[in-house]
Amino acid sequence: MSDQASKPMKISTVSIGEEPHGRYKEFARLCELLGFDGFYHADEKWTRDVWVRLAIAGEVTNRMTLGVSVTDPFTRHPAITAQAGASLAESTDGRFRMMIGIGSHFETLPGYGVVKGPLAMREATEVMRALWRNERVTFDGKVIKLNGATFDFDLDQSLTPDIYICGRGPMALESAGRVGDGALVGSFATPSGIEWAKEQIGRGLEKSGRSWDDVKVASWLYVTFLEDEDEPLPDNIRRGMSHAMWSSRPFFTERLDQFAPDATPELRAFMNDAPHEWSPEVMAQLRSVITRGMFDSLAVAGTEQQVVAKLAALRDAGVDEVVLWPFPREGEAVEDVVLRIARTVIPALGTPVSRPKYRLVD
Repeated sequence: MSDQASKPMKISTVSIGEEPHGRYKEFARLCELLGFDGFYHADEKWTRDVWVRLAIAGEVTNRMTLGVSVTDPFTRHPAITAQAGASLAESTDGRFRMMIGIGSHFETLPGYGVVKGPLAMREATEVMRALWRNERVTFDGKVIKLNGATFDFDLDQSLTPDIYICGRGPMALESAGRVGDGALVGSFATPSGIEWAKEQIGRGLEKSGRSWDDVKVASWLYVTFLEDEDEPLPDNIRRGMSHAMWSSRPFFTERLDQFAPDATPELRAFMNDAPHEWSPEVMAQLRSVITRGMFDSLAVAGTEQQVVAKLAALRDAGVDEVVLWPFPREGEAVEDVVLRIARTVIPALGTPVSRPKYRLVD
């Protein structure tokens, strides 16, 4: 057995901000009790605010890593993001992790958008780390500018957050290798996808003179449990996976044979010719032509045994942590899915939490 195969994998989960606050607090508590290693909150536009929600999660948990997955360097200045991250790191005794990507939904924010995305992430990382070192920072980057900013408080250096660079494109992943404490790979669910991602990360490591000891590899994954492997896929996970695919349309169009070995003429034509929009009609048509091979490249669905086996294969390919977005089937809730993850995946691949034994009373 390889060293990687014998290592426990970190098992984490995520909220994208859909549940109301009361239920969210209970969900965070539940995930900590069940033994999850990390609990993340997406910085989606326009769901509930990520910084408010992570502060809530910090108050009701005491062990799990908490993180934003993912923020971007455009809609908030990285210095302001660093301030929020430092505040959360301080309030959670160092349990906060920063995850930064290119972002999305800029069509609703005229004047904002991606400018030199991978470079912007590297510049944002440099600015945030300097501020967390309690320096006064002047930075004249190609994207990020800052003029003599410093915090009005000192961050305890033992609480400094790790920064994960997130994405699925070659330049984003290379940036993770160059400057990140970790890489969060965007929904690659097969060993071949992870190997491709590691090639890109490795180029960044080589350029910066770093080694694999300097970076962790995590994968953000959509997950659902089926009672039978031939059961139809739930509509909600098909919808989630289609949004991931469409947000990187040029990437997947160029690499369709790699990620969809069973690609049909209908899928090829749609990827090349469909309108460049997110209308319900276009997204519904996309879901109708996605093949099972394409789906399995970007999501994890199957029986409990199949889900464990698929995640074990990712661990063996070099994934240190999976961030699982739970998708319930008809009649289930997200809590039901995390309970199944805790019952099956964590004992098989993770590190079960040690808890004091109950003492029976007479």
